[in-house]
Amino acid sequence: MKIKTKAKIGVDITMAVAFLFNIFTGLAIFFGIIEGGGGQLRGGRGSGIQNIAELGTKSWYRLIHDWSGILIIILIAVHIFLNWRTIICYFRSIYKSGKIAKAKQVCENA
Repeated sequence: MKIKTKAKIGVDITMAVAFLFNIFTGLAIFFGIIEGGGGQLRGGRGSGIQNIAELGTKSWYRLIHDWSGILIIILIAVHIFLNWRTIICYFRSIYKSGKIAKAKQVCENA
């Protein structure tokens, strides 16, 4: 297996895991599954952590949620970079032929 293929697989798996962490922690915070609140739309207000002593359950969930979201953004950029040629090929083929099925066939053979 090529190194680029291994990198693509690694990025995709890591992105999926980070996405699941982000979904789970977001729902836990929003619906109040964890201690200390939930059920409110407060956005980023009140989630600042001043020192390690303040890291309660909700703060840990918030910290994991925020950093997994940042990781997802970074991984999306890496994913686009690794698949740039394929993305461009799809758009060119769709623009020329107007058919997605044909574009997929052309880009897989390229």
